[in-house]
Amino acid sequence: EWFYTTPGIVNALYHGVAAFTEEGDGVIVMPPVYYPFYKAVEENGRRLVRCPLIEGENLLYSIDCEKLEELASKPENRLLILCNPHNPVGKIWDRGTLERIGDLCWKHHVRVISDEIHCDLTAPGCSYVPFASVSEKCRENSITCIAPTKAFNLAGLQTAAVVVPNPVLRHKVWRGLNTDEVAEPNAFAMDAAIAAFTEGGEWL
Repeated sequence: EWFYTTPGIVNALYHGVAAFTEEGDGVIVMPPVYYPFYKAVEENGRRLVRCPLIEGENLLYSIDCEKLEELASKPENRLLILCNPHNPVGKIWDRGTLERIGDLCWKHHVRVISDEIHCDLTAPGCSYVPFASVSEKCRENSITCIAPTKAFNLAGLQTAAVVVPNPVLRHKVWRGLNTDEVAEPNAFAMDAAIAAFTEGGEWL
């Protein structure tokens, strides 16, 4: 009931930005990050707001939570696009970090779109934490984007999904996807996704 299909996560990003912001609003991203994040903001006529990751030793990155709160506290900044796990730095955000992000965004009324397309690509012994699973605040204030395309090499089949627990946010997403006719998957993609998730363990 929380899922809607879409041809790809980039489609979902574009529609999420359009659904939850107005022209001229600020959308926070955390560079370095996948370049369509920038395009989804700018090509929708929104303002790109950068909250750069902090680079530590041995390319170990962290989120600048002080900077994030400063940006989130500005009423014109209404959306955060989170990458979890983060592309391209390969960081799997821990539960405490995600909870801090969720609390800050809830406090300042900033919606969160969490791109979790790489969630299946974690090393043995490393556990990935879905943003929406961390707390009620995270769940009720977020849209999660997932797909089998990275882990199972299915990008050419155009299949992804958005997961939206909150019914009000879900309706906004549904309206956006259906208005542009990007809410119905092709039959081949559906069967491939089912096969990947039910029988793709050896490939993964």
